[in-house]
Amino acid sequence: MRIVKTGLTFAALLALAACVSPEQQASRAAAQMQSDQAECQRIGFDPGTEAFSNCLLKLREIRAQEENTRELRRASAPPPWWGPYPGYYPHPYPYRRW
Repeated sequence: MRIVKTGLTFAALLALAACVSPEQQASRAAAQMQSDQAECQRIGFDPGTEAFSNCLLKLREIRAQEENTRELRRASAPPPWWGPYPGYYPHPYPYRRW
């Protein structure tokens, strides 16, 4: 019983650690936008022009494509060693002890 409580406590702490507040999300988005604007200016585009906007859009598309690729890799990763679900055996029949 103690192991179950410890496991649930650990899972709850992990779930809380994964949470991000809206303020943190907004600050990350603002920092990313500033980084993108600096990158487009470094390349040579002038702020306020259509080319500058296209540069920002292209950087956003590249980031979205990278995230999509990461998710596809994560989804196609093999299951853990114990199988995709409880009770899974790699062999069609369970191993027998004679």
